[in-house]
Amino acid sequence: MKINIEKNSFLKSWNLAERSTGSGSSMNIFSTIRLKAGDNRVELQATDIKTSIICEAKGVTVIEPGEAVIPLKGVGDLFKKAGSAEFTLTVEEGRAAMTSGKSRYRFSTFPVADFPQLPSSDNAKTFCELPVSSLSNCIERGTLCASANDEYPQYLSSAYFHIEDSELKIVSTDNRRLSVSGVAVSGANDGASLLLPMKGIKEFQRALSMLDPSTLLKILFDDAQAYFKAEDMEFAVRRVDSQFPLYKKIMPTNENTFASLDRAALIAALERVDVVVRDYNRTVIMKLSPGGDCTLSGRAPEFGEAVETLTAEIDGESLRIGVNTRFFHDALKVLDDAVVRLSFNGPEGHMAVRPKNTDSFLCMVAPVELRGGEEEDAFGLSSPAGDAI
Repeated sequence: MKINIEKNSFLKSWNLAERSTGSGSSMNIFSTIRLKAGDNRVELQATDIKTSIICEAKGVTVIEPGEAVIPLKGVGDLFKKAGSAEFTLTVEEGRAAMTSGKSRYRFSTFPVADFPQLPSSDNAKTFCELPVSSLSNCIERGTLCASANDEYPQYLSSAYFHIEDSELKIVSTDNRRLSVSGVAVSGANDGASLLLPMKGIKEFQRALSMLDPSTLLKILFDDAQAYFKAEDMEFAVRRVDSQFPLYKKIMPTNENTFASLDRAALIAALERVDVVVRDYNRTVIMKLSPGGDCTLSGRAPEFGEAVETLTAEIDGESLRIGVNTRFFHDALKVLDDAVVRLSFNGPEGHMAVRPKNTDSFLCMVAPVELRGGEEEDAFGLSSPAGDAI
């Protein structure tokens, strides 16, 4: 194999593939990238077992077709630090030579036969189609409540993708909160669902960030994999063999307290209260009175206390409720609306966080049980993280 490489264009493709490899510090087949050079196209392949990517290498001219498995350790840095705008890569009998201007480097490659066979969407069924920007936003909001670590049950560290009435919904939970994000799609396979691991989704999000936001992306699936296909890239994520809870059973009903607040002001006030309580119980007490203001308060015995008063539109019944500050803050930060809607079903029900003018996103946060009826005695908690969903 012999190819001529235009550095800047090639590195964009290389970096995309590199994100899907195993640790670049080790020397094994999962810290390599496979180059397949045909007559008019060079394909890059990479995998870490749970995810894989196949993409076209840009900025490459094929002089002699062939294949090679290139180690990331050291070689990736040589590509990135090449002193010339163009360089040539030649591979013969497992040895590679890189020529960049007057510089020349030699290194070993891995046997092509050792590189694993990657999954392919050739026989996969369509899930849906949507623009990259729409999927990116839906993933960011819908995966808000998934655990970042591998946990059991497996759904706690996974995201549930399902199609309903030509809408893609992405749902996640950590048993104390639940987020649901929805977006209209085309080519919808109504009733289809996928449970995907968050580690794979995070890797896909990195790849997604390197694509044109307006690009149409197609999601496909088979019994083992989900495939995300856009432009000259195909990203595969291994499905989780588990069941997601019937989350609709806990969707908000019979809400009796409603509040609309300026999102930026609410975030700022919440962050100030969190300064006081974050090393103690990380709980803010909200007091809502129809026709009045919204009060946020928190106290830590060895620090002090904070009380914030915010202007709000409040309807329904008066309410006093405890909420975990981090969970509340996370739900507010993924929104970009100027006004946020909050709704409640009593002090023991979940708080629901929504945008002002759309139902495209919902985050439910379990309350923290407060002890005692008096304000000054109400800061002891049964659970610092909040009760379970």
